[in-house]
Amino acid sequence: MIQNSNIINRFKEILSQKGPHSDDFNEIIRIVDELSTDDEIEKFRDMLEPVLKPDTIIGHSYTKPLGYSGDYLIIEKMYRFHKNTHPNYVKWDEFFHWLPAASAVINRKKLAVSLLKKLNQNTKKEYPRVLILGSGPATEVNEYLESVTDNKLHFELVDFDQRAIEYATEKNQKYMEHITFHNKNVLRFSPDGCFDLIWSAGLFDYFQDKLFVRLLRRFSYYLSDNGEMIIGNFNISNPSKKIMEVLGDWYLYHRSQELLTNFAMEAGINKENIEIFSEPLGINLFLKIKKS
Repeated sequence: MIQNSNIINRFKEILSQKGPHSDDFNEIIRIVDELSTDDEIEKFRDMLEPVLKPDTIIGHSYTKPLGYSGDYLIIEKMYRFHKNTHPNYVKWDEFFHWLPAASAVINRKKLAVSLLKKLNQNTKKEYPRVLILGSGPATEVNEYLESVTDNKLHFELVDFDQRAIEYATEKNQKYMEHITFHNKNVLRFSPDGCFDLIWSAGLFDYFQDKLFVRLLRRFSYYLSDNGEMIIGNFNISNPSKKIMEVLGDWYLYHRSQELLTNFAMEAGINKENIEIFSEPLGINLFLKIKKS
């Protein structure tokens, strides 16, 4: 397909105009979705080599300057609608923010803030505890704490990347009395006590099925009575899946509502304590487990 001279010339044109205009976005998606072989994908990446560098958000994903996909910096760039103002790159960042998956990531942050406010408002406990697995930039915690004047929640944030913890610590400096950080891999993290909410928005879709179930079983043990664990996972219907993989080299385990329900049951959770919901676009699913 990449041998098609019309496609090659079209992308030369897009590159010559320093990136896609908004009316080019859907055309790029259509072309990428039609790539069917590894050879076609590599040729396509070769054409876009000037863009696939850390100067753009999609290039940050592709080159992985911190060593792994979905690092705290790229998530924060999504949260902040970051655009590189250099004329060679700004249009590509606008294209990235246009992607439905990027909007879904923003939606899950908003959802987290809403859930934290609800817990803070409804709790009868003096010291409710929240555990966040794969906390990254901890922006949802910061936005929540910035928005309330009567916070009762105490947060324990777990991330394997010390750089993420340092970034989140600086961001939340004035709220550190409410936050404890753990520089640990979640596979080796053992919580001290139980939690009223366990939240993990963007971690479990990097895990293979058996590990997903094992961690679900393990961490559900640490729920307080009436506590909830909410795990995010990209839906199999994610319309940005192919573009994330081809241009971002960003691979996730996409899962259905049925599969997430089955995982929870395999982890020993009663079906009546399982709920699946999504953010408004339906791209990020959430598995909610309640301890009754």
